[in-house]
Amino acid sequence: MKKQVHLRVLIYAMILFVVQNAFSQCWQSVYAGGYHVIALNDDGTLWAWGENNTGMLGDGTNIDKTEPIQISTDKDWAYLSVGNEYNLVVKTNGTLWAWGRSFYGQVGDGTTNSLFVPIQIGAETNWLKVSAGVSHSLAIKTDGTLWAWGKNDYAQLGNGTTSASRVPIQIGTDTDWKEVNAGGYDHSVAIKTNGTLWAWGRNFSGALGDGTDVSRNAPAQVGIDTDWKIITASHYSNLAIKTNGTLWAWGRNNNGELGSGNRAHKLEPTQIGTETNWSKVEIRYSHVQALKSDGMLYAWGYNSSGQLGTGNNTPTLSPVAIGTDTDWADIAAGDIFSAALKTDGTLWTTGDNQSGNLGDGTKTSRNTYGQVSCTALSIDHLNAFNFQIYPNPVSTILTIETPIGANYQLNVINQLGQLVLRQNKNISSTSLDVSALSKGLYFLNINSENDGKQTVKFIKN
Repeated sequence: MKKQVHLRVLIYAMILFVVQNAFSQCWQSVYAGGYHVIALNDDGTLWAWGENNTGMLGDGTNIDKTEPIQISTDKDWAYLSVGNEYNLVVKTNGTLWAWGRSFYGQVGDGTTNSLFVPIQIGAETNWLKVSAGVSHSLAIKTDGTLWAWGKNDYAQLGNGTTSASRVPIQIGTDTDWKEVNAGGYDHSVAIKTNGTLWAWGRNFSGALGDGTDVSRNAPAQVGIDTDWKIITASHYSNLAIKTNGTLWAWGRNNNGELGSGNRAHKLEPTQIGTETNWSKVEIRYSHVQALKSDGMLYAWGYNSSGQLGTGNNTPTLSPVAIGTDTDWADIAAGDIFSAALKTDGTLWTTGDNQSGNLGDGTKTSRNTYGQVSCTALSIDHLNAFNFQIYPNPVSTILTIETPIGANYQLNVINQLGQLVLRQNKNISSTSLDVSALSKGLYFLNINSENDGKQTVKFIKN
């Protein structure tokens, strides 16, 4: 009898260990689109979740996913960029891959057909960096040349025309391009190896940063500074970080996305605050996430769905710290949601969740960060018996159907790997009251007295 008890304790400990580790060190990078997310697991595999109506998740379907699903078995993804409804990836062998919406030819395969799985674009093996925008794309090759394709009604491709291209075309002859960003709705921004800043396309609300409202159909230098390091753009707003760690912004500022403390547009790059320890910044639509070198996370701008993660839906016109943690490592901004990665490999999301883009197994929005499992879909592999639960999602009473007559123990684990509810049940008792639990995804560990065990996911709504 003692051996059975010890075995049962060991089995439970192993299940709890697996569930807890489903939320531990497993993500290495994260990228957000309009309403979908692409992330790299620490084993090199690519995962996705959220909106999928035009195949942007790459799983061959058009069905939204509320939890991470693996995309192919490849592990050679090197450089990723997630656009509004499509994705661009460079592999370690220098090949270019794309999938998702291509109404304007932005995936670059020569058509306007959406792609539902990753497809190689062309045969070149010298792609280095890519930037997927709303409807146009930019890229840099290993020789430093600049390439563009997709929509071009405001000359955002930079080739001197307003003609769209369904395949990558070279922009100019310069070979010193270093960073590009196609996040602007109708404009593009870039940095050269000498640290100079460049912009082209539509100049609405000062998006090009040259002090005018004159649009440009080819890359034009912005100012004379040679210390630009990081650039991000969205619609007609831009933010950048210089090599000295200062933060700068220009363009549209309707929702305080420039972080200047007001809603005034900026026609030229304007420094935000006086801090010199900004390390990363991301803007999508009208909200911004940023990291400082001390590992602190900041956010500002539009906040209709809690995408700032401040615990409310109130917009802010200046950078505000999100909590006090100092172990944030990466950020990704969706249209009205956000994702962030910690140094321990855990992934967190906040904001709108209408397409399952928060990755927590639900479509319930929230205004604070919650954790995303990296193995949520594979946890059912623990199943040894066929316990059935219903309804799922559940509001109050969860019913458990046992496969064989036996007493059993129920343990409910939340997304943080914490035990939040434990009950012992006899053969005649098959219900569990979960009404006191908060909304979200949970794992139900079932351990019967005859050594049957199972872990089942359920959603509390």
